[in-house]
Amino acid sequence: MVALNRHRLTERIFAGERISGEELLQLYRWPLEELGALADRRRQLAKAGAYSGRGNEIVTYIVDRNINYTNVCNVYCKFCAFYRVEGDDDAHVITHAEIDRKIEETVALGGTQILMQGGHHPKLTKQWYLDLLEHIKNKFPRINIHGFSPSEFRRFQSGGTWLDPRWRGRNPGGSGPQTHFAAESDER
Repeated sequence: MVALNRHRLTERIFAGERISGEELLQLYRWPLEELGALADRRRQLAKAGAYSGRGNEIVTYIVDRNINYTNVCNVYCKFCAFYRVEGDDDAHVITHAEIDRKIEETVALGGTQILMQGGHHPKLTKQWYLDLLEHIKNKFPRINIHGFSPSEFRRFQSGGTWLDPRWRGRNPGGSGPQTHFAAESDER
């Protein structure tokens, strides 16, 4: 029975079907080599029709930049050499002018996306994040924002639903690329 379930799961993945949380846990238990081969085959199937049938012959890339909006963090992960506490000489929160300069440098190099990540700053509010995102989308409407790590997103939601409805499922700031959240949940 397990082999049949495994075969069926593989077929569903190849077909591009959504899988359940239980099936995801099953994949987690697979040997890494098998999981990697499964992912590679799914990628090949998905790309096969792109670029007039040459999708698997063509490699694409984007130019992007990681922007750390703050290094102030109150989580104190043992492995992290990045965080600072408020009051440290090198603690920072990025200004709009600083982020503008970083995005302008990215665009000048052909960049189309930024990855926003930072610490868990105890004093940055929901409005601070919304203002930052809105500033970027208004000033750089063609920049794709890929934002925030899973732990940051959990922190945002710790006081209830954090994500403003105007940012979910549409393009804040008008035309241009969608804002993507690295840890955004799919609420289908």
